[in-house]
Amino acid sequence: MRTGNWDSAGRSRALKRGVDIVEARLLVLLCAVVVGCASVFGVIDAMAALHHEQSVVEQQRATRHAVRAEILRDAAKSSPWTDESGRSELVPVPVRWTGTGGAAVTADAQVVPGAKRGERVDVWLDRTGRVTSAPSDGQDVYAAALVGGLGSAAVAVGAGAVAGIGIRIVCNRRRAAGWEAEWSRVEPEWSRRP
Repeated sequence: MRTGNWDSAGRSRALKRGVDIVEARLLVLLCAVVVGCASVFGVIDAMAALHHEQSVVEQQRATRHAVRAEILRDAAKSSPWTDESGRSELVPVPVRWTGTGGAAVTADAQVVPGAKRGERVDVWLDRTGRVTSAPSDGQDVYAAALVGGLGSAAVAVGAGAVAGIGIRIVCNRRRAAGWEAEWSRVEPEWSRRP
């Protein structure tokens, strides 16, 4: 039977101080708490964002409708702006459609670069008849939910990192105080001073 300061794997813990063991256990516990909290907060926030975005899409679909419009002028072949995927953004051109009273309505609408005069495009109108953007699609809804969930998880991980740094600082202070106390006890013997 072994005696002394041994861990469960049979390795000696003679050089490990109590604060080292406490620190290691606290950091393991903190990691478990952070993983759990990040998962729970991420899922909760993602679900909340998903429900919010779905209600926004429903409201947009209820208040917007599409009309077929004719492009009145060739669109620019390229746009100076690009979206996140690197595709050129839409460019404005004048379009015309028949309004509810049968009269021709002309307005600027966003079309793909390079669209030709005479082509037909869908133009989205709000309840007042003004040109607006198309309702968000399912991809936008899920992207917003993903961003919301990842943002909450990142906040939880950041808070855990700050807590880990705090644990490390406190344990380092305790180690330094222990070393100072031991040095003041051992130094006179080591230097052979009274």
